[in-house]
Parts: sequence; structure tokens; C-alpha cells
Amino acid sequence: MARAYKILGQSIPNSATITDFVTLYTVPSSTQAVVSSLVISSLATSAGTSAAVYVAVQDAAASVTNKHYLCYGVNVPSADTVTMTLGITLASGSVVKIAANTVSSSFTLFGTEIT
Repeated sequence: MARAYKILGQSIPNSATITDFVTLYTVPSSTQAVVSSLVISSLATSAGTSAAVYVAVQDAAASVTNKHYLCYGVNVPSADTVTMTLGITLASGSVVKIAANTVSSSFTLFGTEIT
């Protein structure tokens, strides 16, 4: 089994609508993945401005429901970062999706792909 340690995905929300999810990462076919960490940064520079962020994980690309959330409305203060240490295992076709109440946030997912 070959292992590739890498940035699995980097993205920003498409809109400030919390139901408008963006796919951050999809596990390729014939591959498994171990997600080690997720770094969420608020790009807002105004004091007192924060981002409410949402992260969901699903077995396949479908509509996000309550059971899929890893975090729901987590507050990231302006010019600050939240790091999540995860250790999540994902099968081929699994999807990590993100959303926020602002486009001024950045998501970076790190992990290992196993083929």
C-alpha cells in the first residue's frame, strides 16, 4: 500500500450562505484517506468580525443533513485560526464539505491518501 502525505484540499466558501456547501475534498476511487487536521482561518481584518464555519463529512456526494456535521457554527474570530486535529478515516468516494457565513474564511485539509 502506497501512502501519500499531502494537502488534501484548500478552499474558501462560494457565498456567505451557510447552506451553500463547497466540496473541500473527495476521496479518489481505489483510495482511502486519513484526515489528520483541518485549519480554518478568518481572513477578516476588522476587529469584532468573526466567521461562523461549518464542516460536514459524508459517505458520498449528497445533501448535507444534521448527522454529517463535524462542526456547526464554530466561531473563528477576525484574523485568527482554528486548528482541528481529527484522525478521521475515509473510504473511496467520501466527501468533506465546508460552508461559512462569510467568504472571508479559508479551509485547508491535511492527511494521507492510501492506494
